[in-house]
Amino acid sequence: MIRKIHFILFILLVFSFIFSGSIMAQSKPESITTTKPDSKENKEKKKDDKSKKEKEKVKKEKVKKEKVKKEKKEKLSDADKAKAKLISAGDKIFNSDVKRYDKALVFYLKAKNMGAKTEKLYYNIGYSYFKLKEYKKSEKYFFKLVHKDSLRLKKSLYYYARLQHLNYQFDSAITYFGEYRRTLSPDDLAKMDKDIQKKLKECNFAKEMVATPVLAFVDSLGDNINSKYVDYAPLISADDSTLIFTTRRPNENKSNRDQDGAFFEEIYISKKDSSGNWVKASSIGKPISGSGHSACAGLSADGNSLIVYKSSGNGDLYLSKKQKGKWTSPKSLGKNINSSEHESSASFSYDNLKLYISSDREGGYGGQDIYVSLIDEKGNWGKAQNMMRKINTAYDETSFIALPDGETFYFTSSGHNSMGGLDIFKITYKDSAWSDAVNLGYPINTPNDDVINSISNDGKRAYFASMLDEANKHDIFMLTFMNEVKQVFDDLDGLDIAVYKYGELLPPFEKAVNIQKLNLTVLKGIITDKNTKEPIYASIELTDNSTNKVVATFNSNEQTGSYLVSLPAGKNYGIAVKAENCLFYSDNVKIGKVKGYKEIVKDIQLQRISVGSKVILKNIFFASGKAKLTKSSETELQNLLKLMNDIPKLKIEVSGHTDNVGRASSNKALSKRRAKAVVDFLVKNGVAIDRMVYKGYGFEQPIASNKTKEGRQQNRRTEFKVIAK
Repeated sequence: MIRKIHFILFILLVFSFIFSGSIMAQSKPESITTTKPDSKENKEKKKDDKSKKEKEKVKKEKVKKEKVKKEKKEKLSDADKAKAKLISAGDKIFNSDVKRYDKALVFYLKAKNMGAKTEKLYYNIGYSYFKLKEYKKSEKYFFKLVHKDSLRLKKSLYYYARLQHLNYQFDSAITYFGEYRRTLSPDDLAKMDKDIQKKLKECNFAKEMVATPVLAFVDSLGDNINSKYVDYAPLISADDSTLIFTTRRPNENKSNRDQDGAFFEEIYISKKDSSGNWVKASSIGKPISGSGHSACAGLSADGNSLIVYKSSGNGDLYLSKKQKGKWTSPKSLGKNINSSEHESSASFSYDNLKLYISSDREGGYGGQDIYVSLIDEKGNWGKAQNMMRKINTAYDETSFIALPDGETFYFTSSGHNSMGGLDIFKITYKDSAWSDAVNLGYPINTPNDDVINSISNDGKRAYFASMLDEANKHDIFMLTFMNEVKQVFDDLDGLDIAVYKYGELLPPFEKAVNIQKLNLTVLKGIITDKNTKEPIYASIELTDNSTNKVVATFNSNEQTGSYLVSLPAGKNYGIAVKAENCLFYSDNVKIGKVKGYKEIVKDIQLQRISVGSKVILKNIFFASGKAKLTKSSETELQNLLKLMNDIPKLKIEVSGHTDNVGRASSNKALSKRRAKAVVDFLVKNGVAIDRMVYKGYGFEQPIASNKTKEGRQQNRRTEFKVIAK
């Protein structure tokens, strides 16, 4: 029994040993039996295998992404596809060389209205409105962009600051200009910092200007002048009867648009009716208008010479004259005025002997500079000369206006202390030196562009163009300064100030700007035929008798015969009025050193050349009690000489006359010697003696009472009478 048990135990022990050995063999680590260091070849192989696996993984991921993208694109709704297509069409126009922002907006706004809200879309919409000068609409989009949690298009800060500046929110503008500046890289800051610093300076200066505004009334010139399109650059004739301005409205002659979407510039004209109201404006028409841009640039005081800007080349200036009631075809002002660069504005001096232009030609200080050209004896304009640093800057200067005193000037600049854009400045020239330019202040100037074209006699009115609301774009307005406010502008040569603004309705203002009044006398009236009483188109020549120099030439209005001549104080003037087939009219006007503005009304009747016609030579002068012609008589003598040379068959009697002071015989002898002195001058200068006789009448033929000083002065005269023709 015991053996049997031992045997069983032995068998169990054997099986247990065998089973445990098998388990140990299975759990034994492989490394124990295979541990060997990898060879160099094995390592490289493993590295290559890993690289291949990674490349395959990247490739698979790329394929997967493309597949997802394709699937996503395929899953786009029709609306999403339409939005993407619209934005793409807008981008094509927006990024083209010739940008039509108005057309780009059509596509952008459709996409936006369908739900597109990308930052780039909002930026492009805001920028397009900015370029189209629709600032309220532009501000709406840039406002949304600058108030985003994260803004990628940092230039949005710059344009929002610009819009705040234009909207008189100067502190806000300063803040956002600063924010934009802080986003710039060193390279970008180097490019933009000059502009940003200038804008900051403008904002601070504008805050100062707005603190002292001018009281004024603003009245629209009405629907006969204004349209729903852009109307600007008004020019007013000297007699305040004609308005010439530039418009961007369509008409039957022009329907083309420029890159900003505006219709090409066109010149319109309006006249006042018998009630003093402007009639419906219409195109000035051919030959002034052409297929391209035509804009008015300058108008002479008499309203008979119009300088026209045309878009030929880079933009040149042309001159059209009114002859027999019709405008001539504009002719280029020539290479002395126009260059290969851009000439944009022009104005005549009050005497029509100088022409001021703006140009960005080479050799200037930068941007548009003011240049002056003098007319020669043949009527040709000399080479335009830069007016130098006191006027011109590295920025734009334009629209230079000279007052009759020869000392006071107004011009437009973005380079001097400006509230923003172009502002109007005053500068004087005395003792051969220019003063500093002075900003005329707010609200004459605004944060946007303000451009002067001309100024009124009494300084009480201004014609300008402004954007009071976006629906009407720019309209032309008359600004009237309130009675209790001091003179705002200096008086000028019978013209009206024209200020055009790319701004909004001016905010409330309370105080006045005091600018010294110009000492000026204006001689005006109507020139007619003595017999028919019909208006006559005549030239008026103004001479400084102290120098015998012609200081100005003017023309009367062809339709009305009206004329206006500016006479700065403190001089003795000779006036000669000449017309075809008429004897010239002579007058003498002495203007003392009186202060302020004065008007003299003098109607003139010209005589046709006929036997018996007489002309008093009011600018023939002799020393007291003598028969020797003074130097001041030179211009009058030349006028008479020209008449004799122009009409070879003309025969005249030259007569001398005196007042009744003194003995009759002495006066008669003196008057005869004086008449002879005039004839001797004509003979000396080539007129045959048999065409003239001279007589002295003493005080036998008075034309006024000898009881008054004024009457006796009139009776002391030299005259000529036609005795044959």
